[in-house]
Amino acid sequence: MTRLHRFLRTNAGERRLFAYALAAMAVSRVAIVVFPLRRILAAMSAMNRRWPVLRVSPVTVQQAAKRISQAARYCPTTCLSRTLAGHFLMSRLGYPSTPRIGVSKTGGRFAAHAWLECPDNIIIGDQSPDENTYHAVPSLERFFT
Repeated sequence: MTRLHRFLRTNAGERRLFAYALAAMAVSRVAIVVFPLRRILAAMSAMNRRWPVLRVSPVTVQQAAKRISQAARYCPTTCLSRTLAGHFLMSRLGYPSTPRIGVSKTGGRFAAHAWLECPDNIIIGDQSPDENTYHAVPSLERFFT
């Protein structure tokens, strides 16, 4: 069975959630290129205050994270765009989440990575991809609230 057939066989709530995730992924990817991170986060916060929580069939955090991961296959993404899209979607669904940005220096190389945490769980990304542990930058937390 093709992906399209499987997609069409899912319920309307799952399809709507995927469409929201795909739109959030595309917008976050473009926004990262055009605007500074502080402005993106301020706009996301303003939208979440003005708009009511999305009403889709009961969705768990894991289902939403799965749809975001699926949407990432159809958009050129980075770890930061996936994290921002996930944070926006989780906020719209009424779930608390915290985007994290971590840094690492291994063998003289500096690297950065982003991931999304919902209470006590990393749901998008990984704190230690490529066996390189990233340390969260605590001074950036004020921008995510």
